[in-house]
Amino acid sequence: MKNMERILITGGGGYLGSKLAERLSEEDHELYLLDLSFNDLSQKISASHSSVNLVHCDLTQDTQVEKTLREIEPSVVFHFAALLTRERDFKNYERLYEVNVQGSLNLLRAMSKTEKPQRIVYSSSSEIYGSKNSSPFHENQVPDPASPYSLTKLMAENLIKTYCSINRLQYTIFRLFNFYGDGMPENFFISQLKHALDHNELFHMTNGEQVRDFLEINDLLALMLRAYQSEKSIGETINICSGTGVRLVDLATTETEKQGKAHLLKIGSLPYRENEVWEMVGSNDKIQSILQCK
Repeated sequence: MKNMERILITGGGGYLGSKLAERLSEEDHELYLLDLSFNDLSQKISASHSSVNLVHCDLTQDTQVEKTLREIEPSVVFHFAALLTRERDFKNYERLYEVNVQGSLNLLRAMSKTEKPQRIVYSSSSEIYGSKNSSPFHENQVPDPASPYSLTKLMAENLIKTYCSINRLQYTIFRLFNFYGDGMPENFFISQLKHALDHNELFHMTNGEQVRDFLEINDLLALMLRAYQSEKSIGETINICSGTGVRLVDLATTETEKQGKAHLLKIGSLPYRENEVWEMVGSNDKIQSILQCK
């Protein structure tokens, strides 16, 4: 990345945002981590780097967002802030829309009112492909979101494309597939499995026939940043994935057997979700093409 860029990371107090900040803090950048609260890593980075700033801001409050963006004047915004829920019903839809869609609109409006030319890099989700598309998922498939969360992520994608086109802002949309890493919150499959095994607790799961595409967090960030640096990624929607899949039951069985804790694994003790996406593997042809053409 260019030296001395002024970079804003929304969701900078969460796992993905703080991991990106950790990586960028070793370079010559001025970083602003925007969030409502901050995890231990983001606070540690800020305390040890004078160029890393924590900014308390609520994206759903438009005047607050505009004031913050005017003060920071970032050259690029990594928009990672989002409300995440895997529930299939619509009881939380209003809040999901408020944060994931309206919050994105507030951010875009604030960006367009600052003086410096700007670029937004949005972290979308592989879940927008849904259950009707055939795997491996590629970027020109018609999205078919299977949950209110993935619906709002797709709405935010389309909002960013349209708004940036009209207001001459640059954008890149990354559709992130499953990732894992040290310190990841325990509401994800691999981190839940790790927690159970570390504490010698039973691990309850479905029959695990779901196939998922996993990347280690540092590999994911490396791909994202390399693609970001290529002009070929401007105005594009790009999968960030490994291109290969693994069944959850195989992943869990291998890990428990490796640790001699197979007795803790309770396969089939949980039901599958409604509208389960059985195979969520991404095509990485586009990002590989972008990186090769750089």
